[in-house]
Amino acid sequence: MKSHRELIYIVLGVFLGFLLIVSLGSGYSLDFGYGDGRYYPPGCCQGPENFTSNGERIYFTGVSETGERIPFIGGPRWLSVHGGSCVDCHGRDREGGFTPMMCSKETPSITWQHLTEHGMSESDVKTVITEGVEPDGEELSSCMPRWQMSQEDLNDLVSYLKNP
Repeated sequence: MKSHRELIYIVLGVFLGFLLIVSLGSGYSLDFGYGDGRYYPPGCCQGPENFTSNGERIYFTGVSETGERIPFIGGPRWLSVHGGSCVDCHGRDREGGFTPMMCSKETPSITWQHLTEHGMSESDVKTVITEGVEPDGEELSSCMPRWQMSQEDLNDLVSYLKNP
């Protein structure tokens, strides 16, 4: 009869083998996207290999062109632990439409067309990004990080959002 420890190792090995087979067949990445421990379904959030602007880099990675991670206040706990950026909640196409883990609200579209159709100015968008406050003064959910970025990085990000 096998010892308790041997049974645990066998079960663990079978489970890990199963995960490997399922992940290889499903298209999910075992390296978790950027190789930084974050998990991405196929086609969800990975950015381009080369960024065309600092704003695009910030949107997809949360890192400015200086190579420094942009700090934030609030946001879901997993964002603080694993890092992340706008793309993790608003998606590659900026359309939002899903509820991030540990949050209670669906993320909105942040395409420039959607934002301006809802009466938001460039200044309003910057306030939402950095302070988490809507133009009418309503504070957003704590799931929305309050990004603490330089004015230059903020301008670059908004410029990226304006591009279709």
